[in-house]
Amino acid sequence: MPPNRPQPATASTAPVTDPSPHATTPHDAVTSTAAKLDVSRYVPAALNIIANKLSSGASRLYFKHFGVGVVEWRIIVHLMAEPWCTAARICQLIGMDKAAVSRSYALLEERALIQFRPAEPRGREAALTQAGRQLHDRILVMALERERRLLADLNPREVETLITLLGRLMGRVPHVNAYDPAPEDLAAPETARQDERLPEPAD
Repeated sequence: MPPNRPQPATASTAPVTDPSPHATTPHDAVTSTAAKLDVSRYVPAALNIIANKLSSGASRLYFKHFGVGVVEWRIIVHLMAEPWCTAARICQLIGMDKAAVSRSYALLEERALIQFRPAEPRGREAALTQAGRQLHDRILVMALERERRLLADLNPREVETLITLLGRLMGRVPHVNAYDPAPEDLAAPETARQDERLPEPAD
């Protein structure tokens, strides 16, 4: 393995002692060898933190200047690329639940930024209005500047590598979400259970 190559988080083990104020003697302590997650190297946590902070910042900026948030912006982006989408299709594209998309649809419709037409079966499809397309072009300037600032420390080759790796991770998401272990496989990775007390000293 090449030196200094970053590695993902692994579960390490270390003795854990119950700090209960009632544990006055060594044999009152509860000791286990519990697995501990190295959060600083746990990739899902890093991705979530980056996504949450970027979304929060984008929402504040877009609401301040345009009165829409990041969810509405994502919908606008996809409707610009793929007009006349159903809500189900938008949910699939941006990975959000139908309730959140419906709320954003209502806001966009109230602002006359999207329009609807009937769709089968018993549905409707949305597309941007002229005002929606104009708003897209205005927000896009800010979105691209935010991306430029985010990637400023990477060279072009690193940016291409990052995009490739993110695409590969995206392709693994269905496999990750399909993971559903049986109850008997959910035991904590410990060599000793916390409910196992040390033996009492002999009289």
